[in-house]
Amino acid sequence: MNNFNAQTIMPTKKMTKIRWFYIAFPLLLLFTVSMMDKANINILLANKPFLQDLGIDGNLVKGTLSSIFLVTYAFGQLAWGFIIDKIGAQRSGLIGISLWAFAMVLGGIADSISMILWSRALLGIGEGVLYPMALKLTSNWFPYNEQAKAQTTWYSGNAFGPVLGLPLIAIIASAYGWRESYFILAAISIVCLILFWIMARDNPAKHYAVNQTEFNYIQSNQKVEVTITGNKGSIKTVLISPLFWILTIVYSCFSIGYYGISTFLPSYLTEEKGIDFVNSAVINAGGFALAIVVQMVTGYFSDRFMKRAVFVGGAGALIIVFMLLSLFTTNSTVAAILSILLIGLLFMPAALTMTMLHRVASPEVMGSISGIFGCLSYLIAALGPMIVGIFSQMSGSYNGGFIAILCFIALSLFLSVFLVRKGF
Repeated sequence: MNNFNAQTIMPTKKMTKIRWFYIAFPLLLLFTVSMMDKANINILLANKPFLQDLGIDGNLVKGTLSSIFLVTYAFGQLAWGFIIDKIGAQRSGLIGISLWAFAMVLGGIADSISMILWSRALLGIGEGVLYPMALKLTSNWFPYNEQAKAQTTWYSGNAFGPVLGLPLIAIIASAYGWRESYFILAAISIVCLILFWIMARDNPAKHYAVNQTEFNYIQSNQKVEVTITGNKGSIKTVLISPLFWILTIVYSCFSIGYYGISTFLPSYLTEEKGIDFVNSAVINAGGFALAIVVQMVTGYFSDRFMKRAVFVGGAGALIIVFMLLSLFTTNSTVAAILSILLIGLLFMPAALTMTMLHRVASPEVMGSISGIFGCLSYLIAALGPMIVGIFSQMSGSYNGGFIAILCFIALSLFLSVFLVRKGF
């Protein structure tokens, strides 16, 4: 940002809001489409033609398909974090989006489990660019008092994606075939690639539409009053901070919960609650629609009261309650309602935990730090689907797997209480 060229700035006095339309909006689109791409496998795992064509049988195999994505997603974030700090967020994003669009094409032409595994692995590498890129752009473009609203805005794409994608994928797979769902998602990803190339820039100093007033506003409000880790511009200083590791564990536990539950929820509703294939997708979409509302409301109030950990801990407690009630109800309607409430809360803690990460790392190292943060978190999150798969097979029902997952949510709840006491 120090290379700011005043000649590129529109001389109007009224502040532009480029940061919201040109940065938050394309990020929202990217997260929406990326979630549709990654969630494609979740709904197809309840699609009999897909399972029969590829010879997929057993929950352990299903969990592996989800976990292989999370492993490459984790290492992708680590690599992309350092790449982004070196070549910039926009250029890195263009490369990553291209990779994941190709991965969807590969999935559409797959004729074996191994090809689907390769597709999922490449998708993880490509989509690994998203969080380091988004956090870097958020650090560069948004003052601290707007960062929760900004992050919950683009993070809501993770809920918009399933709302739009799950019914769409189910309808396309039922009417035309599962391969067509891959090809359509690949085309949508390419459209998003073009929009991101046109709209986004690494920082306000490089953008063609931002004016001097907005630039000054962003610059003057990026300093945080309370410095948590001293020299936040040093990677080493951040990594030796206990608070960084607590945030990593909290995020990891919620990620285990999200991926462990969301991977099997359509199959769980279909197999154990007697809800048909398309309706299970609609229920999941309803939960993600609720998640959008929850995200935006908590983003607004957490910026207003600056108490992000309170909302994170509260979500953890409610997730445990709703999951337990869902497991032990025999009424399919009640199970559907509880599933919607559960999904509505599963998303929110992650965005606010990432917002708290801005208090321990500066914009200069945010790409690298978020890459490390994401790599560690998603390597741990990769255990989620496998834990559900293993424990559900051992217990003979999904109950065993989901109860095992709740232990991690309980740990995140405990650590959230500690963060509240530290002023987060």
